[in-house]
Amino acid sequence: MKINRLITAFLLVFLLSLSLGVAANDFKSARVAVLDWQGALMESTKVKDEFKKAEQQLSGEQARARQLAEEGRSLQERLQRDASIMSEDERRKAAQQIEQKTQEFQFIASRLQKQLQEMRQEIVERHRPTLEKAVNEVIEEYKIDILLDRQAVAFARPQFDLTQAVAKKLNKVK
Repeated sequence: MKINRLITAFLLVFLLSLSLGVAANDFKSARVAVLDWQGALMESTKVKDEFKKAEQQLSGEQARARQLAEEGRSLQERLQRDASIMSEDERRKAAQQIEQKTQEFQFIASRLQKQLQEMRQEIVERHRPTLEKAVNEVIEEYKIDILLDRQAVAFARPQFDLTQAVAKKLNKVK
């Protein structure tokens, strides 16, 4: 991901600066902030709307998966309830039907998950330039010297977190 590379680059620059002997006073005066890149993007109204649309596009497949799960559950209950009065052949057929429904459900669920993941990735990629622009604007606005990924930091006070500021910028973009 480009964002991960960008974060890695920021961290490398930060560490390189420290190793080259940045004076303690310079480091103390550096303005450091953290950002949850994904969190900021997910707060964007446009991104939320696109995610909802993506999920709606897959609603037919989701309904089919739910139907298969219910059919499998019903067959399982019937087999457990009536096993004592079923012939061996009937039990075998019921077990085969359950297996078939389970396999079809797993196939559809796996395909749905993959499609949704691909759609989400596409949405994120489409909005990445806007996110990067918003981040750069916030960095300039707050005069930030070092920006760290929130997930790479063990602790940061809320006043050092720019996630909401970036999310607000994203929501202002038309």
